[in-house]
Amino acid sequence: MVYLENIEDLHKSVLLKELVSSIDIFSDKKNVIIDCTLGLWWHASEIIKKMNLWDIFVGFDADIENLDLAKIRLEKLNKNKKIKLIFINSNFINLKIELEKLKIKEITWIYYDLWMSSVHIDKKDRWFSFKFDWPLDMRFDRTIWKTAADILNWYKIGELRNIFLKYWEEPISNKLSYKIIEERKNNKFKRSTDLVRLIEDISKSAKSKNRIFQALRIEVNNELENIKISIEDAVKLLIKNGNIFVISFHSLEDRIVKRIFKKEARNCICKDLICTCKHKKTLQLLTKKPILPTEKEIKNNKRSRSAKARIAKKI
Repeated sequence: MVYLENIEDLHKSVLLKELVSSIDIFSDKKNVIIDCTLGLWWHASEIIKKMNLWDIFVGFDADIENLDLAKIRLEKLNKNKKIKLIFINSNFINLKIELEKLKIKEITWIYYDLWMSSVHIDKKDRWFSFKFDWPLDMRFDRTIWKTAADILNWYKIGELRNIFLKYWEEPISNKLSYKIIEERKNNKFKRSTDLVRLIEDISKSAKSKNRIFQALRIEVNNELENIKISIEDAVKLLIKNGNIFVISFHSLEDRIVKRIFKKEARNCICKDLICTCKHKKTLQLLTKKPILPTEKEIKNNKRSRSAKARIAKKI
C-alpha cells in the first residue's frame, strides 16, 4: 500500500505548467472537466484550483488504489470550492459509457497523461518494474483476466514476436520469442525474474528489459486501441471551443493522437477527386508540433524526456 504522506516524493508531474495554462475556464457556463488518467492528483489538484463554484470534475483511473488516494486528497482540496467531484474506477475506454450513466452529454475540457505514474514503477506491490521479483501481472485494472504470465504461457511464437516488434522494434524479438516457447514447455512463467533471466541470456542491455516489459504491459492493458477509441469519443463529446490535451510518452501513442487530430482538422479524408466521404472538420490544431519538456524539467525529472503534448480545440 502506498501511503498519502509520502506519495508526492514518488512522482513528479510532467508538463504540468503547460497543461494547466492551456485550460480556458468558461465564466458564462458550467465547466465539465475530465481527467482520463487521474493517477493520484498531481495535475488534477492544480486544475481544480482554477475551476468555478459548482463546476464538475470527473476523474478516471483503472487502478482502484490510486483512485482512493486521489479522492482523499482532492476532496480535502475541494472543501471550500464546492466543485462537484466524481471519481470513476474504470479505464478511459469507457469514457462515453460512464458519462452517459452520469447523464453528461457534453464536456468543456479533457486531458490524458498516458504515462504510468512513478508509483507503478517504483513500488514493488504494483508489479510493473523488471527490477523486482514480483508476479507477472502488469494489469492496471486487476479485474481483467489477462496477465503478462498468460501472454508468455499461451501466445504463439508469431504473436509474441509481433508484440515485441510492433510496440518497440526490439532487436531480440525473434530469439526471445523462441526461447519463451522452449522454456514454457517445462516451466510456466510466473514471476518477473523468470523473464528477466531469459532476456539477460540474450541481451545484457537494460533497454531490452525495459522494452520487453513495456511491450507486455501495453498488450495486457490493450493500451493503444483504448487510446484510439477514447480520444475519438472525447472529440465528439467536446462542446464548441472546448479543448483536448494529450501527453504521450511512446512514439506509437503520439502517432495515434496525431492521426486523429489531423483527421478531425480536415474537411475531406477520402482520396477521391470529388469528395464522397462527407467528413466535416471538427478540430482546430493548437499545436502544429508537439510541446516538449524544457531542459530544466528534464534535468529535474529524467522520466519526462520522452513526453510530447498535443492540444486541439473543438470548432
